[in-house]
Amino acid sequence: MEHHTSRQRELALPLKLSDARTLGLNQSDLKPVTLHGQKLHGVYTSKRHTQTVTVPQWATQDPLWWTLFTQLRSLTTGRPHAMVTGNSAAYLRGLPVKLRPQLDIAVPQHAGIIKRPNVNTFRVSNTMSVEKAGLRIHDLGGILSIIARQEPVENLVTVLDAILGPWRRPAEMTRAELETFINSLPRGPSWSTLKQAFTLARERVASPQETRLRLALVRAGLPEPQVAPPVWIEKFRRFVHPDLAYAFAKLAIEYEGRHHFELTDQVLKDTERYYELSLLGWTVIRVTSLHSFDSVVVKVQEFLGL
Repeated sequence: MEHHTSRQRELALPLKLSDARTLGLNQSDLKPVTLHGQKLHGVYTSKRHTQTVTVPQWATQDPLWWTLFTQLRSLTTGRPHAMVTGNSAAYLRGLPVKLRPQLDIAVPQHAGIIKRPNVNTFRVSNTMSVEKAGLRIHDLGGILSIIARQEPVENLVTVLDAILGPWRRPAEMTRAELETFINSLPRGPSWSTLKQAFTLARERVASPQETRLRLALVRAGLPEPQVAPPVWIEKFRRFVHPDLAYAFAKLAIEYEGRHHFELTDQVLKDTERYYELSLLGWTVIRVTSLHSFDSVVVKVQEFLGL
């Protein structure tokens, strides 16, 4: 899980040619903006003007995030009704989606669509949005309604798990609040998909990989493991929380990313935690990206005698 902190960065300011003239800029002060190798007609960035943008810490390490943000700022410049939605908005929010090459834009029902290559325009009745550094972003309900049209159910479950936290940020809402929220959205084909994904969503999931592992275990016919159950460690005078667990069998399953294998305090904490769990009779199955989920399923089946 990553800490919920923010950083600031200077970005070139997208301008329409009329705005540039108002600022007294010459053609030599401007740089054309390209989208998928094609120039955006009438949109430039100023070589002399930047804007300070505050973004989450994790985004500062993701060049795709900055490219996407800049492209969307440029695309929506001079279009006050345009909102970033769907996959593009989910990625900017830090939700676990694979970034698509097309930019997703929502506009009100009466507005015209944006006729550009690699731009999807959705006419929507829900025009609620938030603004970040001059970029209008569809509200969460609008984003979910769009990506429910784009993603399979399992991918939606990872998104809902991330909203329930604590991946990348504290939980945005409880599971009960999420259910109420989804029930309040307009009915449609995407709504039933969201409801299906919600039945599989759980709180306290720390990464999308843990979501996919949990779903793989259930899909194989195994009992659903608990997510982050509390286990009291007397030596630590606190509870520890295995990623997934079958508490009745004292079996813990830990999904470990790269940082668990770097020579940092994390490795020391892991080894101490696993040792203390072993003293309590727990067995820990450690899973990495190199493991197939099928191999984990077999281990759990063998351990549980199923």
